[in-house]
Amino acid sequence: MGPSERTSPGSRGRPLDTGLTPAIMEAVLSLLADEGYARLTTAAVARRARVSTATLYRRWPSKRDLLLAAAEQIAESETADIDTGATEEDLRELFAHKRRVLSGRIGATLLALLGESAHDPELASIVRTSIFDPTREHLAAILERARARGERVEADAASAAHIVVGSVLTRVAFAGSDRDGEILTEGDVALLVRAVAGSAARQRDGADR
Repeated sequence: MGPSERTSPGSRGRPLDTGLTPAIMEAVLSLLADEGYARLTTAAVARRARVSTATLYRRWPSKRDLLLAAAEQIAESETADIDTGATEEDLRELFAHKRRVLSGRIGATLLALLGESAHDPELASIVRTSIFDPTREHLAAILERARARGERVEADAASAAHIVVGSVLTRVAFAGSDRDGEILTEGDVALLVRAVAGSAARQRDGADR
């Protein structure tokens, strides 16, 4: 049972209508994207979601509880395992999914959280749970299948995930000033495929010539 399904042990009264959950999570994400982490409060979330603070506190009694629930929502937006039968295509599909998910408010939300997480271990854990861990798990599955096919893949999933997530968040941060204004351009994708697939990508290039 995830954070968005828990009720505080000290809570009393009628349980929160689960139909309100999407509106509340929408309010959390939009406030983070629009105003940043510092200005996110339970009162502000209640106002934007048009619910009472008492209703909100029954399920998420603190700002941290709201952030944990939002992280769960972001993690759930991650795609299922991708298996096209070819390492490069698996990676391209994964990067295309990252582009779709992070080009909107979720990318801005993660950037807002990332700026604060360097000084807040709990917040850093929330960011890791919502974006880094799912990326690492997807890459681990892709690389393991590549090795099972006999491909010489040199990267490890954790290092590859740092490269991919770092590239995505850099693009999100500079989207307004970049000429491309795009999350993961074709040039980015080509470089990331080579960085992650390594020898496997070079082998295929040689076979295609």
